[in-house]
Amino acid sequence: MDESSIRGSSDRVLFVSLGMVVLDELRFPSSPPAKDVVGGSGAYSTLGARIAAGSSGCRNIGCLVLAGNDFPQHVEEELRNWDMTIVIRKDPDKLSTRGLLQYEDDAFGPKTFKYLTQPLKPTPEYLKSTPLLRSHAFHMLAKPEEMLVQVPELFTLRLDGGVQDHPLIIWEPFPASCRPENLSAALRACELVDVFSPNHLQLAAFFSSGCDSHAFSQDRIQEQTLTFLNTRRQAEWHGCVAVRAGEHGCFIASNGSFRWLPPFYGPKEDLAKVKDPTGAGNAFLGGFSIGFINTGESLQAAKYGTVAASFALEQTSLPQRTVDAAGEKWNDSIFEERLQELNSRLQVTS
Repeated sequence: MDESSIRGSSDRVLFVSLGMVVLDELRFPSSPPAKDVVGGSGAYSTLGARIAAGSSGCRNIGCLVLAGNDFPQHVEEELRNWDMTIVIRKDPDKLSTRGLLQYEDDAFGPKTFKYLTQPLKPTPEYLKSTPLLRSHAFHMLAKPEEMLVQVPELFTLRLDGGVQDHPLIIWEPFPASCRPENLSAALRACELVDVFSPNHLQLAAFFSSGCDSHAFSQDRIQEQTLTFLNTRRQAEWHGCVAVRAGEHGCFIASNGSFRWLPPFYGPKEDLAKVKDPTGAGNAFLGGFSIGFINTGESLQAAKYGTVAASFALEQTSLPQRTVDAAGEKWNDSIFEERLQELNSRLQVTS
């Protein structure tokens, strides 16, 4: 039996993720494990949107949490303290989604991941009878075949609920589904979304399953991205492809423009500030969503995403939020100031 609670309801929800909130256990070779570390694409994409929205827009960020009977109270309180429109659906007969991150060294380098419990995967059905269903934007982490089912399902639920406008759909492909045999389904799924955002390894995996796909190449990323755009142009698709490339930045492409943007933290002097890249790509998409809603332009949205991702890199799990006379801060920094700094850098290099 599912038990639901809603906190901080807003009539104008701008963003909701249908990714998972995962409770991770982090294991290292020579230090004790860290348990109940908040992770998952749902948590980090919501983080990115929440940071970009600021304190004035916090209630406009929706957060869906599927929890089991063991969901920690301190995690619930931390999420509620972000002052979002949060819906927590608890199933007393199930365990929360838990994962194991096994690091090969103590510097948050190479790692493996596996689920320790049966994942509780959000679908549009969980949005029924909540303010989250009316959101202006949805982030979805799913396989191509799941997108072909879930996007129409979401639209039907919205129509049944009296919502007729078309939301912004941001699709992050499920990593294991990025294979050459799924390319055709991925192209069909793209016709239903506004933003398709693989990382550069996931994009490469749609075209090759060989080890050579792991080598970074701007030219190859651009060529593979154009394959998606050329096919979509024939279908009169007006969305964009946002390829997240970690320390290499991001490539933003639409039918009218193409641009590489650098990361907020570069490969040299800023590396000491980067502790753990886990979740940064998800945070990028949350920030991107708010940036697109605010500006209506994908390149500007990518700047929001780049800055939002920088806060996820600076520690394990979620950054620290504080409020003082200067306003809301994350890791003692103000989002708008970092955005201004990024814009200044881009003006110098352009």
